[in-house]
Amino acid sequence: MKGSKCKCGFATTSIRTKCPRCGREMRTSEWQEKGKVLSFVELQVTPQGFDNPCDMALVEIEENGPKIICWTTDKLEDDEEVVVSEFKGKYQCSPKAEFKERTSKPD
Repeated sequence: MKGSKCKCGFATTSIRTKCPRCGREMRTSEWQEKGKVLSFVELQVTPQGFDNPCDMALVEIEENGPKIICWTTDKLEDDEEVVVSEFKGKYQCSPKAEFKERTSKPD
């Protein structure tokens, strides 16, 4: 996952030249597609065009990386480790253990 990071600590998944927080020059950064759930909400009404159920999580990518909003169909807990993927410009996350189960090959 690519983005930008500033010396002041601001990080984003977009490529920026100037920091919106302090105005300094930002550098291009790259993060692994894993993070930790900071907060999770179960949506009571699913937006039109989405499959049920559909929930949202605030995820911090790596430590001190950008914080992003992710869609998820999984029930998550605060501080749970997740794998983040991008699909059609939207971020989705899944629990790390479940992601391993889905992607592992049978013996």
